[in-house]
Amino acid sequence: MDARSDPLPKGRLSSGDGIDTPIQFVKGVGPKLGSVFKSRGIETVKDLLFFFPRTYEDRSKLFKIEELADGSKVTVAVTVLSQRQIPIRKFGRSMLEVRCTEAHSESGAVLTLKWFHAPRGLEKRLLPGVSLLVTGKVKIFQNRPEIVHPEMTWGVADADISAQTGKKVGAHAGRVVPIYVEIEDVPTRTLRNVLWAAVEKFSEFISEDLPHYLLEKHNFPTASFAVRGLHFPPESDGFDLLSLAEFRTPSHQRLIYEEFFKFEYLMLRRRMQGERTYAVAFASLKAKDHVSTLIGLLPFELTAGQRQSLGDILLDLAEAHPMNRLIQGDVGSGKTAVALLSAAYVIHQGGQVAMMVPTEILAEQHFKSAKFLFQGQLNVALLTGKTPATERAELQARLLVGEPLLLIGTHALLEAPVVFAKLSYILIDEQHRFGVEQRSVFKAKGERVDPVDLKSGKLLLPHSLLLTATPIPRTLALTAFGDLRVSSIRELPPGRSPVATQVVREKPDKARAFQQIRKELTAGRQAFFIYPLINESEAEGFTQLKSAVVEAELLAKEVFPEFSIGLLHGQLASAEKEDVMQKFKRAETQILVSTTVVEVGVDVPNASIMLIEHAERFGLSQLHQLRGRVGRGKHQSYCFLFTGKNKDGAAAQRLEVLEECHDGFQIAEADLEIRGPGEFLGTRQAGGLPFRLANLVRDRDWLFKARDDAMAIVREDFELTLPKYEKFQKYFNREGGIQYKRLKTS
Repeated sequence: MDARSDPLPKGRLSSGDGIDTPIQFVKGVGPKLGSVFKSRGIETVKDLLFFFPRTYEDRSKLFKIEELADGSKVTVAVTVLSQRQIPIRKFGRSMLEVRCTEAHSESGAVLTLKWFHAPRGLEKRLLPGVSLLVTGKVKIFQNRPEIVHPEMTWGVADADISAQTGKKVGAHAGRVVPIYVEIEDVPTRTLRNVLWAAVEKFSEFISEDLPHYLLEKHNFPTASFAVRGLHFPPESDGFDLLSLAEFRTPSHQRLIYEEFFKFEYLMLRRRMQGERTYAVAFASLKAKDHVSTLIGLLPFELTAGQRQSLGDILLDLAEAHPMNRLIQGDVGSGKTAVALLSAAYVIHQGGQVAMMVPTEILAEQHFKSAKFLFQGQLNVALLTGKTPATERAELQARLLVGEPLLLIGTHALLEAPVVFAKLSYILIDEQHRFGVEQRSVFKAKGERVDPVDLKSGKLLLPHSLLLTATPIPRTLALTAFGDLRVSSIRELPPGRSPVATQVVREKPDKARAFQQIRKELTAGRQAFFIYPLINESEAEGFTQLKSAVVEAELLAKEVFPEFSIGLLHGQLASAEKEDVMQKFKRAETQILVSTTVVEVGVDVPNASIMLIEHAERFGLSQLHQLRGRVGRGKHQSYCFLFTGKNKDGAAAQRLEVLEECHDGFQIAEADLEIRGPGEFLGTRQAGGLPFRLANLVRDRDWLFKARDDAMAIVREDFELTLPKYEKFQKYFNREGGIQYKRLKTS
């Protein structure tokens, strides 16, 4: 890359300097301010240098007072004319008002500066004749421009603030200025001054970790130049404000790429390291024949996606290293059937399998489905919180003698008394419902010393399969799930028709929706009514959120008195939940009023109506999951999204996506763009993506490029022994190993 001029002059460097220097030794910080920075996780110079601006302001142009327009953000060179304190009787204090004229001009135009909470001693610094630069938002008051609480640059020489000379005046004006996330107790100007000092003195010490050929391949600047350019963009590069604001400058893109590249390399290395561990290899023609027999028992034909996913899994299970695979598919795509068939393959060869699901309802449904679909030819057991003690003891005895079986259960599987003799394969349904620690505990139940080679002490790990009905966008699959192999089932079973979806805002539309619901119920169909809360809520602003308990009573008395209504929510006892669900499945109740407890695992083919109140309060993928509870039978189904929100804003955008789209994969991509990764990963995992600049939506092209480059290195030189990887090897030895250990334990 061509050399580029640095945005700042280099400071004098001593042998003791370095980016690991404690933050308090940066010019302008000290122990007191250093403790404030440390409270925000900024402990060293490196932490400070990588605390990047969130946006930028162009203060390179100096405006004339007569040019000022209401609402504009400007920088003006002024000279103080006079000041006065104006009492504000209502609040028992005064306002500082300073009248200024334009520097280098005899136009006589006046700009007023105001402070309602003036810092102590400010009036002593704003004496007549003082020159300064002021920046702020203009307000026209009584036909005169004024700026309230302006940002100021003091003691600027006339030559330096001249709009004609084009000279820079420092960190705060006369240039494109960085705007940072505010740190409590650290004024904006102080923060910018500290960054200016740190960049000037320490940026030269930023290590270059990327291999040189990657810099040339992507035409990237050096790391030092990029960091300097992000904080104080060099005018010589001709960066426009839009490119800076959208993080599209060469400096931004280089550091975004580097974040993705390092993370992807670590994830790929973790996957390969996992492939170097050991597991029982399951490979048997007889077992495959057994699976083929079970497939023949199914009351439906497997789709192409199901067959492909099952083939992927069986190939992995035949390997002597642990499978780590994610199978994703839209609601109703048949993931469970594939998982059960793969479990049968392992069981037929003497292994034990455990399947963990988030709710008792789902566990019981999978248990019954396994027995029904395979006509008793799959050895399956059930363990939940309500399993009697005597049954638990009998089940534990079967596990300890190594009986080959599939144990389906809830979090009860994680309890210490549950011990397996040879747990070889674990399944986790709706994996995003479980935390990292829970999944680790579950996997640890399958760790055991190789029984064939006891002397070696070789530890065997179980194969693992994660299932999700919330399709993962490719960008997330390459990051948070980068160490997993991914199989996707995109087809729906034959005979399924899209659920007609309508966003309902106005009262007349709601009345028509209820007419349609009554028509369906009269024809013998059933309906779900979903509410965000269990009990009546307090008013939020001017709205009252509806609750399941209150609305169930209202529907029964005033709206649908001719139909039977059931109530289901998380506060009911297990026996009550089961009773409510069984009555609904047997069509003894026509309407099931519920919270999102029915989001997964409820299969009632006769239900053709899904009504969701306050739909704007649910995530897009969650709404899609709820909609997937209907449309499972031969009748046309309908989903009504009731909302009080207008057609503007992100909430309305989410609902419109659901109204127009039925493809869960497209919906997942849209949800990622609207809500970010937290919707898919959960709060505990969403914060685990260590990106300061990179954005999975905005920068997805760089993610794919970084992934390809990292993959090429892993395949060519896993141990980074080639000379061209020397710099990156130093990074990995210095920090990558620590990051890698954190990833392994997460």
